[in-house]
Amino acid sequence: MIKRKLQKHIEEKLFKGKVIILLGARQVGKTTLVKEILKDKDYLFLNCDEPDIRKALSNRTSTELKSLIRDHKLVFIDEAQRVTNIGLTLKLLNDTFKDIQIIIAGSSSFELANEIEEPLTGRAYEFFLPPLSFQELSSKYSLIELKRIVEKRIIFGMYPEVVLKDDQD
Repeated sequence: MIKRKLQKHIEEKLFKGKVIILLGARQVGKTTLVKEILKDKDYLFLNCDEPDIRKALSNRTSTELKSLIRDHKLVFIDEAQRVTNIGLTLKLLNDTFKDIQIIIAGSSSFELANEIEEPLTGRAYEFFLPPLSFQELSSKYSLIELKRIVEKRIIFGMYPEVVLKDDQD
């Protein structure tokens, strides 16, 4: 795992009373980053690629949402842009359950940002995760190794899967 610069900034915002939103392109490592942040914590993971999870989060009352969340104090909603009216659901969760930290991640940044902008005004911390930076790579590779791979990185990009796959080749 390559340590991401954004990790400490997100960790500093946990349990501050606002939803944490992590946006970014597909395959930049949003899910991996959140799971790394939460690895030693008890949390509920809701993957909205699953139709039943999307349905469970769409247009629900606070009572229905509480029965889904149960006693969890940390909830990670992945691929949140796939949920109908996710902005209103997040507003309801944040306003009703003050002791619960909600973290969401989504790939369709434009779509998700439009859906949550108005309902979550003043209720969220928003972060954008780009592909890996050379600074982040320097935590894993020596300067000599970085110089050797710079041409590959220019051609193939800095997405984590591509970088880590090159390590295996």
